[in-house]
Amino acid sequence: MINNFIVKLESEGKSLLTIQAYQKDIEQFKEWLNDTIGYETETITETDIREYRQYLNLIRKLKVTSINRKIKSIVRFQRYLCEKGICQEVVQLKNVLQKNNIEWDYEVKVLEKHDQYRLKRTIEATGNKRDIMIYYLLFGTGIRCNELVSIHIDDLLITERNGKNNYSYVMIRSGKGNKMRKVNLNAKVVNAIKEYLLIRPKIPSNQLLIGQRGPLSRLAINKILEKYSKQAQLDFIVTPHMARHTFCTNILKEGKVDPKTLAILTGHSSIDTLYRFYINSNAEDKQNAVDNLYL
Repeated sequence: MINNFIVKLESEGKSLLTIQAYQKDIEQFKEWLNDTIGYETETITETDIREYRQYLNLIRKLKVTSINRKIKSIVRFQRYLCEKGICQEVVQLKNVLQKNNIEWDYEVKVLEKHDQYRLKRTIEATGNKRDIMIYYLLFGTGIRCNELVSIHIDDLLITERNGKNNYSYVMIRSGKGNKMRKVNLNAKVVNAIKEYLLIRPKIPSNQLLIGQRGPLSRLAINKILEKYSKQAQLDFIVTPHMARHTFCTNILKEGKVDPKTLAILTGHSSIDTLYRFYINSNAEDKQNAVDNLYL
């Protein structure tokens, strides 16, 4: 039934990454369930999901966000089984999600300004126009890695700022949940794009990022950042998602952009997500808050 469910997801237009995540979550659950009860079964009950949630929490010790992502995949599959008459009663998601009393204390990893400068300086020192553009697109737009590698040249609109509404932007067509959005570009990002387009290899592919073997993949982007993180002698490896966290955090700290605008730019599902992850989410910020308290 898992294969049939995957076909259904494909027919709904789900992205490849989303489908792969569903399949992995469901297969791991089915393996656990069969091992736990000692025989194979097609049915899934609310008790099964609750027990699996406990296993993920107490034995696997996964984060609440990871547990709930897996639970959502399983509940979605269980509903499909109900539609096919295999399960009798639909499991309500709210009854099986993992509760988190410290959800608002979630901390994200962001680059401090001096580390971001060291990374930027290292990349710019190479003179590699493509890698320089990758840096500016990640830290200047907050786009996800899969969104970055999916950009085509005709997704870009580069203008000369000679009018009030004459803005440069990139159209993200492969956003989370297959949602499209327009992301505005500032002058530094635009300049990096222009410099790269002048030297970009002339090949049939319309994808923006090109390497020696063709269009770059998500893995290639991660390896590029890993290389420059080591060259910059940072104590950690910078990832595309870390760049996204840094972009969101920096904008919100400036206090000049309302969360709704940032949610639209970054493709976040809700403003609550921004508040949960980026408002007072840095451990140093919280320590500074109590250190500066007058007593």
